[in-house]
Amino acid sequence: MRNLVFALTLAAGLAACTGQPDDAPSEPQNILELSVEGLSFVGPDTIRSGWTTIRVTNEGGMTHHALVYRLPDGIMAEMVDEEVVERIQASLTAAIEGDLEKAAEISASMPAWVADFVWLGGPGMMSNGVTGEATMYLEPGNYIIECYVKTNGVQHNYNPVPGEFGMVFPLTVLEEDGGMSEPDANVTLTVSNDGYQLTDGAFLPGENSVRVNFAEQRLYNNFVGHDAHVFRIEPDTDVDAAARWPDFFPVEGQQTPAPAQFVGGIHDMPQGTTGYFKLDLEPGDYGITAEIPDAKNSGFFMQFSVGEE
Repeated sequence: MRNLVFALTLAAGLAACTGQPDDAPSEPQNILELSVEGLSFVGPDTIRSGWTTIRVTNEGGMTHHALVYRLPDGIMAEMVDEEVVERIQASLTAAIEGDLEKAAEISASMPAWVADFVWLGGPGMMSNGVTGEATMYLEPGNYIIECYVKTNGVQHNYNPVPGEFGMVFPLTVLEEDGGMSEPDANVTLTVSNDGYQLTDGAFLPGENSVRVNFAEQRLYNNFVGHDAHVFRIEPDTDVDAAARWPDFFPVEGQQTPAPAQFVGGIHDMPQGTTGYFKLDLEPGDYGITAEIPDAKNSGFFMQFSVGEE
């Protein structure tokens, strides 16, 4: 924050010295603003390509996230809803009822084109009242923004009304480039198969921009990869429960209410790519965890502290 104030002050001084008008054009932005209403994302369904910020204001009353993925050619959101979301919910329901054989059978019936989804980040876990923001480089194409957190055994992306979406939001990324530059960051988090490593900077009180280098990536349960979700650690927080909560596959995984206050993060991206996310941090202790099985024992848990300014 202090660096930001200094930079703004310096910029204002330079403008005064050079005679630059106060209304000079600012750096181009390419931001998709979404809100949560009930179990739906609400906002524009198109955005320009290139570096793209997806900002989700969560006032929906519970924890959500916003995974972004690109669809293969010829695959539409309706197909995802009918052939993927409905089957995952049916499998989950069977597992909750104790019929694990039926659950596995349904899971095995997923269409082959699911393997061609490309996970491209998006805002991570955010509790009610949190605004999640992630920035990624998006090529033109058709995308989905999705939340599959569960409440009472039902995924937020599932809507039992035929033809109606839950938290499955179709997004078109246009050919036109938004012209936004790659963001700056005060913290760099590198993700490898061995876990997390802070490779530059430090977390500060106030606004933080976190660069995430996906140096290595792998697929777990044919569905999720390495990502980063940040939660606040209070004196009564069950850290182990919070660290494993984002793992979707156990019946209790991602079931609301969450065991901690999640303040943002970023979903998985392909190996060799870089994404960014914003955090607004108060002084205190925090943990970073991943949406993978046994995250803490796999190196995908990091605890850090933020001091007073």
